[in-house]
Amino acid sequence: MCGRFVITGDPFGIGFKDNFNITPGTKIPIKTLDSDGELKTWSYSPLWKTDMNLINCRYETMNLKPSFKKAKRCIIPFSGWYEWTNVEGKKVPYYHYTDISYFAGLCNESGCLIVTQKSIGKNSVIHERQPGLVSNNNLSDWLMHGFLDDTISDFGINFYKVSNIVNNPINNNKTLIEEQ
Repeated sequence: MCGRFVITGDPFGIGFKDNFNITPGTKIPIKTLDSDGELKTWSYSPLWKTDMNLINCRYETMNLKPSFKKAKRCIIPFSGWYEWTNVEGKKVPYYHYTDISYFAGLCNESGCLIVTQKSIGKNSVIHERQPGLVSNNNLSDWLMHGFLDDTISDFGINFYKVSNIVNNPINNNKTLIEEQ
């Protein structure tokens, strides 16, 4: 779930450049209650086990896991993300997009990760999980330990098939998000 995503523009004015194929280990912009914007590595390890390299965690269990007890909440800007589904034995990539601009995230000194939740609406056809989405109306709630807003039917998520050239992390240009 959400192993690649896209950020265009410089969301927090910190010098980020368009990236159409963000992979784990990439420095990405985040915002926390304590920071108006900073770059963090998309790979999270609890301070007591520095080689875990997590990129996602389940919203439903994040408060139960020792790995996340000291994590700060953050938001991660995005323009879209990729999910793959199996069609006739082949992995087929789809580009997902919505008007919402932020993933729910957790961070610490080591890096950050994306909080995931059960897929909602038509998105569940592609994958059973999706990034936790934080609307502008829910930013402060999420950052101050509120709940994810899952009352919006499907967050207006749309998707379409894209080329499998997105599978290679070396490829990073606007053609990756063109509909196939």
